[in-house]
Amino acid sequence: MAELEPPADAIVLLRHIPGGSCYQGKPPPRITSENFKLRTNRLSGEQESGISVSQTVEARRLEDGRRLLELRRTKPDSRMAYAFQKEVQAAGFSVHNEPTAEDPGHCLIRSATAKLENHDDRKKLAQLFRWLEPVAEDNWCESI
Repeated sequence: MAELEPPADAIVLLRHIPGGSCYQGKPPPRITSENFKLRTNRLSGEQESGISVSQTVEARRLEDGRRLLELRRTKPDSRMAYAFQKEVQAAGFSVHNEPTAEDPGHCLIRSATAKLENHDDRKKLAQLFRWLEPVAEDNWCESI
């Protein structure tokens, strides 16, 4: 059975996935739970309160994802991933708008019934995210 096309106005969350095996699992290419781990700021010592994502709509997913990747690319093999906001919320996470000057669509994924502190919950969240553009197993770490 063919998968239904999401509506153009479906809300999509974009997430930068840094290069390296810690963040991008080896073939088959996958997005690891490490991308959704709350971290402590080395300078201030403050704990992150959520996972940074950028909100857009399905119709602009590819265009906005490529623009954000240009801004956030940290390594040549950095990539972008996306998930539908309703799926993230259905998995027990909340999404809070936190616009910035650089990114008016900036949001934070936060714990709700599912907890970002829990590895199994982060793993479920990672499985909701898909590569913005397909990644072939033979060139999975090449940049887009």
